[in-house]
Amino acid sequence: MKTSPAYIRIILLAVAGAAALAAPVLRADPHVDIGVALGIPLPHGYLDVVVGNDHYYSHRGIFYHRGPHGLMVVRAPRGAIVRELPPHCARIYVGDVIYYRYGDVYYRTVPQGYEVVDAPTVINVPPPPPPAVEYQSVWVGPTEYLFKDGQFFQKTPEGLVWMEAPHGAITKTLPSDATSVWYQDNEYFECDNVYFHKTPEGYKVVPAPFPK
Repeated sequence: MKTSPAYIRIILLAVAGAAALAAPVLRADPHVDIGVALGIPLPHGYLDVVVGNDHYYSHRGIFYHRGPHGLMVVRAPRGAIVRELPPHCARIYVGDVIYYRYGDVYYRTVPQGYEVVDAPTVINVPPPPPPAVEYQSVWVGPTEYLFKDGQFFQKTPEGLVWMEAPHGAITKTLPSDATSVWYQDNEYFECDNVYFHKTPEGYKVVPAPFPK
């Protein structure tokens, strides 16, 4: 008697599900490099930032710190130095001093890059508007995500936690630096190794179209 492919597929899925339930839950070890020990990875292209004895991670103007539930979004720490400014920064002159503002965070140029500093006490020009890109609410089934600059987050009692891009999520707009990628006559948009495909409802997060 022949076994149908559908029946074999059901058996394989059941075995895989049982193995997943039996697998231990990964937890961050405070004595191990956070980029390796976390159960979820850091955003692609992140930067290590050390301020005194504290270790942070920075990506596109957002700073992360180890929290009880994973990577937590925190306020930019004073003294943090990054190699590049976040997108949508505004240049502000206070006397002969140049500041760069992103939201309510100010940077000044230093030999190593750009340092987070206190807001200047006197500003001679009207403050610029906040960054143009705000968080989008994106639902995948019953789960809500917040989307901004190509990254997805979830709300927790302690704040926002960065999450892997969920396949099937549909966003209203693309990240500002998404690039067009064609594969087998289909156009995709890629940003930080996350792929989007245009649909009538918006831009849908899909697996990488290229074979591995």
